[in-house]
Amino acid sequence: MELTKRVFQSQIDGPQLLITGGVHGDEFEPMAAIRRLIDKFDSDEILTTTLRGSVTLVPVVNEAAFLRGHRCAEDGLDLARVCPGRIDGSITERTARALSDLIQAADYYIDLHTGGTELSVLPLTGYAIHQNAEVLAAQRRMARAFNLPTIWGTAGNLDGRSLSVARDAQVPAIYAEYLGSATCHEDGIVAYVNGCLNVMAELKMLDHEQPESRIERTVED
Repeated sequence: MELTKRVFQSQIDGPQLLITGGVHGDEFEPMAAIRRLIDKFDSDEILTTTLRGSVTLVPVVNEAAFLRGHRCAEDGLDLARVCPGRIDGSITERTARALSDLIQAADYYIDLHTGGTELSVLPLTGYAIHQNAEVLAAQRRMARAFNLPTIWGTAGNLDGRSLSVARDAQVPAIYAEYLGSATCHEDGIVAYVNGCLNVMAELKMLDHEQPESRIERTVED
């Protein structure tokens, strides 16, 4: 299967960045933020002509779960626990395989989340503590550039996730969380749009002025 996506490709050499939302079907700020990024690239000629490299934008990875209004699709599997998935598996396993293919083809990866319909999560940017020092350093840079109040480096040995696919492929990857509780916060959407542009600037993909730091705490555990 193939995920619904938009790819903006520059004629200028640069990194390949993947940005995804909707790994869980009930996390709405990422979906809205990525659609807003698509609109921004579609409408801003200066942005597209000065882009270096390419950015692949996937607003809703788990379309089957989104159509149900739930975290998971009808097979009951959590997409963030079955990666890298299977071509011949259930709907979630096939989706995980398609997502994993995109991650493995990228140079950098950003995965946007929220607490879904049941939880509200303190805004944070996270990454897996990687054994490769260069990958870990890149993830720290990306997390700082994303510019949410908390940065959280967590265990690198958790399997089944989008970030574990990136880990195994040596692709620097971060994830973000921003509230949730069955709402779609405008400030979360704005923070996600700005965060993605900040990371693109950090990776030298865009000319974009970096804002004043909002980071209050950094934890690696």
